[in-house]
Amino acid sequence: MIQDIKYNGYSASPSDYECQDGDLAGAIGLVPDNGAMKPILPPSVIMQCEENERVVFTHTSYTFSHWIIYNDTNSKCYYIDSTGNNKKEIGTIPYILKHFNAIGNTLIAFTSDGMYYYLWRDGAYKSLGNHIPEVSVSFGLVGHPRLYSLSDESKSRFTISFSISDDALHNEFSESNKTTVTEQIMAKVNKFVAQETVNKGRFCFPFLVRYALRLYDGSLVYHSAPILMNPSTKAAPIVLWHKASGRKDTYTSAECNIMLVAANLDYNLIYNDDFYNIEEWSDIIKGIEVYISKPIYTYDQNGKISRLSDTDNFTTKFIGRLYADNRDTVNSSPAEDKLLGNFSSKEFLDYYCEWSYMRIYAMYYSSDRSYPTETFNLPEFTEGKVAESIKNTSTFYKLCSIELSEALANHGTRKEIIIDNEYLQSLVTREVMTDDYLSHDQLYASQSFVYNSRINLSGLKRKPFNGFVAQTMFAYCNSLYNWGADGTTLKISIAPFTTDDYSIAVYIKENEKTILVQAEPSLYSGDRIQVFNSIEFTSTDSSGNTSTHKNKISWGCYVFYPNPNAYKMVIYNYYQPCYVIDLKPHEFLNGAFALLDYELEREKNFTSLPTIEEEFAPIIGNPETRKFSIPVPTKIYTSEVNNPFYFPLLGINTIGTGDILGISTAAKALSEGQFGQFPLYAFTTDGVWALEVSNTGSYSARQPITRDVCINADSITQIDSAVLFATDRGIMLLQGSESICISDILDSKEGFAITDLPWGEQLVGKSGLAKTDFNIVPFREFLAGCRMLYDYTHQHIIVYNPNHTYAYVYSLESKAWGMTHSDIASGVNSYPEALAMTHAGELVDFSHSDVTQGLKGVLVTRPFKLGAPDLHKTIDTIIQRGHFRKGHIKVALYGSRNLYDWFLISSSIDHYLRGFRGTPYKYFRLALLCELDHDESVYGCTIQYTPRLINQPR
Repeated sequence: MIQDIKYNGYSASPSDYECQDGDLAGAIGLVPDNGAMKPILPPSVIMQCEENERVVFTHTSYTFSHWIIYNDTNSKCYYIDSTGNNKKEIGTIPYILKHFNAIGNTLIAFTSDGMYYYLWRDGAYKSLGNHIPEVSVSFGLVGHPRLYSLSDESKSRFTISFSISDDALHNEFSESNKTTVTEQIMAKVNKFVAQETVNKGRFCFPFLVRYALRLYDGSLVYHSAPILMNPSTKAAPIVLWHKASGRKDTYTSAECNIMLVAANLDYNLIYNDDFYNIEEWSDIIKGIEVYISKPIYTYDQNGKISRLSDTDNFTTKFIGRLYADNRDTVNSSPAEDKLLGNFSSKEFLDYYCEWSYMRIYAMYYSSDRSYPTETFNLPEFTEGKVAESIKNTSTFYKLCSIELSEALANHGTRKEIIIDNEYLQSLVTREVMTDDYLSHDQLYASQSFVYNSRINLSGLKRKPFNGFVAQTMFAYCNSLYNWGADGTTLKISIAPFTTDDYSIAVYIKENEKTILVQAEPSLYSGDRIQVFNSIEFTSTDSSGNTSTHKNKISWGCYVFYPNPNAYKMVIYNYYQPCYVIDLKPHEFLNGAFALLDYELEREKNFTSLPTIEEEFAPIIGNPETRKFSIPVPTKIYTSEVNNPFYFPLLGINTIGTGDILGISTAAKALSEGQFGQFPLYAFTTDGVWALEVSNTGSYSARQPITRDVCINADSITQIDSAVLFATDRGIMLLQGSESICISDILDSKEGFAITDLPWGEQLVGKSGLAKTDFNIVPFREFLAGCRMLYDYTHQHIIVYNPNHTYAYVYSLESKAWGMTHSDIASGVNSYPEALAMTHAGELVDFSHSDVTQGLKGVLVTRPFKLGAPDLHKTIDTIIQRGHFRKGHIKVALYGSRNLYDWFLISSSIDHYLRGFRGTPYKYFRLALLCELDHDESVYGCTIQYTPRLINQPR
């Protein structure tokens, strides 16, 4: 009888008894393609790396293509162009390198300590470090005291009319007088406020300022804390009355004046630990965007003036520096921006302090250093209303842009922000500041994936932000002043804040774990804080009486940390706690804050350190603090387009409840009419999730599409229209919403060993292949450490394990398996190229081959039964069929009666095996030694045999 058998490809399942004739137990160097077994071409060698070096990434853009090389011994990184020339050093990669990725001309090294950025510019890679630098900006106020009688066009006081009996002058007004007085005074107040502030780009009411860094694509990152600025702390402006006039026993009029402080906003870029890195980021950071809130009115605009005997408004404070244009002369004459009194020195004009309105009046508008004792009682809010307004402030409007180059050029010098005269009139129509979401936190990522010019991160941890230093969280203030008199001369002495080493610690509770972060003043900064220790000093009143008391502080009363999980802030002096502040989540901003009262004596208020876990007890001042991180295992962070430095809130997605192991995509349509519906797949410990594009252009988790769990994140491999990954079931091909196992036929508890056959050692020796290529382990054991390469040119999937010298090769065309020798140590992230590094240090390309002849291979069939598995048969002729030259195939035939014990029947040095007869067997195997050219192939064989005729099965 004659029977043709076609070789089907490598398989290990089902059992030898059930398998089809033509299935292969081994196919080293061969793979089924286009209906025949073809030789697997060895990869071309692109370059030989130096000892301990390997290519780890291909960085490609429109203008360049670089191979990134890493030295495992000294951790140095190099690049070389695609011609294999011009090797140059990039720098040393700190910590343990995990992998590289890139967006545009930015190369990113993912390490055990975060993401390190390298920017290709001007023909070289420039190291940027592992985070956008903290740009510390201090904001302060420059106050211009204003008096209506000197500043208004009339250059005089104004008169109001009312009707009050002489014995009720200091009583509460009648309703009619409240209305009459309010209408007259508030018209003047509103006009004066507009004239001196809004129309001149200045401020007289409290407001908050906030800044952020503007990146090259317009994104805002690294938002500052809201900084409370205080041109006044209580009801202001102040309405003064000088004398009431009338006839008989009734007062009918009064001369009035108005005082306010119109403040300019200034800034200074201060030194911090990142200062000298800022200029290196000038290609990324384009400027500092400054935003402010609406003014927070300190009086009720809808209320009424109730009386003219308010005695405490003069205690309101302006916090900043005072201005006078006659700075260099001691005496002056009445004029705007000139002081009227005599001073022993005007050095106080150089300092930022808490100036009470009573002192300002005495300095600017009183030759005898006195000030009025009574003012009109403006319609004040009920207690806590102003504080509530400050707490609820969350909308910030664009004020200006400060170019980074300008800020750097002026660092160390305070510079006023010039605001156009009409700008503040339309403030609420300006651009609104985005809120921040943990952009200060440093990210660690185990996996990254680039899709649609966005980088997607998973396997994440966050290192919390150390917090804002006091110089950027509070309005600028650097001194206290003492007030005295020497005859008619004012003596204002300044006590600059000491250089005590204050630091701010913040306690955060996330994932049921307490974490402490700590912001310390830079060693380079001359500005320190003296805010949480009250200081005793002596003052002299206008009568020459002296008194000793502690200062009451209004400055530094708003604190903020950009994480709502922060619950406590501790101010430390030389690592000793001196003030504890409880934080609470802000209702409208992403952060936690506290607002302290004005006019507090800041005494130490702690009894012990905040309660924390024992492991954090010695943490203050310990640099190990900075190693704590927060796991984010269920989230994917997606960057802005072409911006790997910013991960907006809309780009952060929570995927299921399991840890995310990796991300990939299928680039082609997933089903008819649904092109790109699920652009990304997220591989988690509870299955694979599909992500779809939302209306905002970000991704959202739509649904789990399979419960197959990836057992090896390194195995996740993107091909043109599907994604491959290894599971406990085998290798899954995920296409659309369908997951198919393509390795069922390879799964067997026992691996086949050709050396178990008689003369198997000799066959291996004559094959020209390494003996280890035939040490086949169970497939699932192989999968545990497998990785994959996609050879687009040949449409092959190469499944390799660096610990084994053989690899499986899957033909996408025939959907069948073969095997090949493998020296692959690691793949190179270079999709769609199929680049890899060998253990010998060679960079090879599986898409191309330099060898086209003498391609060695071994083919061993599984037991074939010739249609009658339980009958004995005698074979007398076997002819190999295919397209090959004579002598390129050698054949050995084996027989068995029980599928365990095999005997060599015959062999041949060419593709003919004939002229023999012998003992009949039930099962047979063929072993072929091949040495083919690239255009040759083996199709199958023709067998002539004689069945043994018996009347019962055996």
